[in-house]
Parts: sequence; structure tokens; C-alpha cells
Amino acid sequence: MDKKIELVEVHRGKHGLNRCLRALGVSKGTWHRHQCRPAVPAADEKLKAEVLSVVREHPAYGYRRIQVELRERTGERVNHKRLRRLLGTWDLALPRKVARPWPSGVRQILRTGRGKLDLVQGREMEPLEALSTDFTEIRYAGGTKKAHLMAMVDVGSAWVPGWAVGSSADRSLALRCWETVKEALAHVGRGTEGVIVHHDHDAVYTSYDWLQTLLIRDRARVSYAERGARDNPWIESLWGHFKVENGSLLSEAATLEELEWVIDRQMLYYNQERRHSGLGYRAPMAYLEDEGIHPKVLVEIGPRSGSVLGAQVPSVLLSSLLVVYLWRRTSPRKQPTGKYMK
Repeated sequence: MDKKIELVEVHRGKHGLNRCLRALGVSKGTWHRHQCRPAVPAADEKLKAEVLSVVREHPAYGYRRIQVELRERTGERVNHKRLRRLLGTWDLALPRKVARPWPSGVRQILRTGRGKLDLVQGREMEPLEALSTDFTEIRYAGGTKKAHLMAMVDVGSAWVPGWAVGSSADRSLALRCWETVKEALAHVGRGTEGVIVHHDHDAVYTSYDWLQTLLIRDRARVSYAERGARDNPWIESLWGHFKVENGSLLSEAATLEELEWVIDRQMLYYNQERRHSGLGYRAPMAYLEDEGIHPKVLVEIGPRSGSVLGAQVPSVLLSSLLVVYLWRRTSPRKQPTGKYMK
């Protein structure tokens, strides 16, 4: 590029600037940037010669490999920030293009169902009919360490039936949280069949393990927030209140085990004692009891119409497509016979 700029400077007086730039394939913005570029220090000019030597031998090297090569050749440790800046100045930076992975079968189904993925928005949900969930990051040990918390909150009652804490926001943490939810639902006489689990398009929630567990094994239903956090306000509200009200307690936990203990204690307080304005200033458990939801009554009267096992919500096609796809993916294929066998 420097040679092209030099040619432009030599011939611009005779042929004009724009014609020279077009002939050499140089944009006017690049030319102006070179005109305003400060003078290069002697140390950088010396380094440039070494960098050009590496680039000629290894044209596919990025700044990390160039940095290692320079250290072996010259014995000088070049700061990676300086090297990246100089590569950009010398127009030697590699234009990286990372190909997007082909969407999985699940994501292709979700793409075709766009606009019908959210089974919760705009509906008046009965208690224990739909659960909202997501991950959040928790800082502890004075803010020097971090963990991830996943919880599920009932859209109709603000009750948090289950949660789990771990070092990573992965499938194992999500499935552990789901097991605690199933146990809590069993304690109030409910199963998971027909329960709507509402979340975003995180890779965990579109994974085969997650969907196979919810849709096929436990016969629950999945719902996706199509506009991210804006379509999942229930869990966002929980995180906002929980992390603000318990910020100092969470930060004072020295270990992950202490953090789990603090979260367990404060979640119980949230469910059993904390008054919620949206529930008439009642705690979630008190609200559920006022709604007649406790083990004895549920065993005697069963689910009410409009509850989890009662009336069906619209857009059942999406869950059906996901179930069929997952079943086909996991079912054993027939072995070839006759002339196709080898």
C-alpha cells in the first residue's frame, strides 16, 4: 500500500488525484488516512522489516503467530497491542471471515415457526401453567469470582419452584434446575405434563438434550421469547429484585458452597415471606394456598379447567414438530438388506 501511495504522490500532479486512485485501486479514505498518519518511529521501521519477512514466509499468520515468530527470530517480545496497531497501520492485518455454522434441525424448525414461538405473551396464565426461566451471573467473594444461577418462576404466581447454581451456564446446570422444579411440583401435587417452559433462544434451550428431556421424557411444552428479555419479563423481574436486595449477601460468600447456601436461604424467603405487590402484597406460597393449591386439595380435586392439564393453548404445531424431529433423530435406523448390504 505504501508503494501505491508513493505512486499516487508522483503522478497526481499530471493525471489528477481521483484518476490515480482509481487506477491503483486505492480508496480516497485510505489515501487521507495515510496523509494524516504520524511519522513512524525508527524502532517501528526496524520492526516492519522483520514483520514483512514473516508475512512473506507465512502469509496466513495472524498477529498471535507473528508475535511468536518475532520472539524466536529477534529475541524481542513485542506487545500484542502494538503489533496489532502496526499491522493495521501497514495494511497487513488479515481480513478474517468466519463462516456461520449450518443451523441445527431444531433451529430450522424454530425459524419456520417464527411469530408463533411465544405461548405466554398476551395470555392470562393460571398458577403453575407456565414457568419462565433464564441464566444470570452472580458475583461473589467480594466480586472476584463469578457463578451462574438458573431459576424458574411461575408466571401466574411468582413462585420459584426450583433453581440451581454452578460455575458454568450449561446444559448440566439447566437440567439440574429442571429436576428441582419437578420435585417441587410433585410436592404440590402437579406433574410436568403440559407445563409451558418459557425461555430465550440460548444454545442450552435449543439443545437436543434439553428438548428431549422436556418434550419427550417429561411431556412438557416449550415457548420461546422472540424479542429476548422484553418477552421474558417474569424472570428478568426476579433477577432484578433478587440481585439488588441480596447483593451484599451474595458478594460476601467466600466459596461456591457458601453462595449456594445463601441463594437457597434467600429463595425460601422470596417464596414464603416476601410480599409481592402484584399478588395483593402476599407471598407466593400464601397466594397459591389462597388459590387452593396445596397437596391435599390437589390430590382430592385434580387439575382445574384452564390449568396445566386443562385447556390447551394455541400453536401446538411447533411442539409437535420438535417432538417428531427429536424422535426421528434418536430412533434406531433400519439396517440395509439385500443387495445394499456390504
